[in-house]
Amino acid sequence: MDDQDIKTVRAPRTIERSLGRLFEARSHVWLIPDDDPDFQGQVQVVGNEPEARRLVLDCPDPVVLRHVLHAKRVRLQAVIDGLLNWFYSTDLVTREEGGDCYLAIGYPEVMQRLQRRAAFRIDLPPDVPGTLAFCTPGRRAVTSGHVVNLSATGCAVSVVGDKDPNLKPGDEVPAARLKVGDGIDVRLEFIVRNRRPGVGKSMVYGLEFAALPPRDSQLIDREVMRLQRLRLTRG
Repeated sequence: MDDQDIKTVRAPRTIERSLGRLFEARSHVWLIPDDDPDFQGQVQVVGNEPEARRLVLDCPDPVVLRHVLHAKRVRLQAVIDGLLNWFYSTDLVTREEGGDCYLAIGYPEVMQRLQRRAAFRIDLPPDVPGTLAFCTPGRRAVTSGHVVNLSATGCAVSVVGDKDPNLKPGDEVPAARLKVGDGIDVRLEFIVRNRRPGVGKSMVYGLEFAALPPRDSQLIDREVMRLQRLRLTRG
């Protein structure tokens, strides 16, 4: 990823406003131990203390919490205004209130933000296979295409020339199955948004997911964030 894809935010007021919006939206944040990313958890923002410059989160499950508290530093990652943001912290304090556990995080001095043009859609790495199989209305044959990129709301699929179903923008397909790596295996509907020539004789379709159940939508969103994080790690 080019450095121009990432914006560094240092202004204290900008950071304060961004974290304040997380609380206002009751958003969720990923807690990722920097030295042990396998033990990560997603928690809700439940409080904001701008005067003390602290963000308050629900505690993750005990196993994740133990790894978070013992990590040299923790990466906090969330979507703010549709953009992926993250920062690192060593200032984490647990609180007990009424038998509930909370985690207070000090505001960072620096935040990173993935720019809009790269925030929603991620190209699949070569080692993460992705396929979309679907039945074209009025036909019995099943068409299968290679997933080129993925976002929380849609994907691009490449279909080899002789398998091209010749869908047009606006066409709706009510039965499809999306599989990406080991993290996604869902059935969905989609709407064709665009169609363009691909490499060689292939055709690439831009698709928008439709009528996704909340659970599947969250699953895809989490996988997109994981792939974005993987891309940032690899550089």
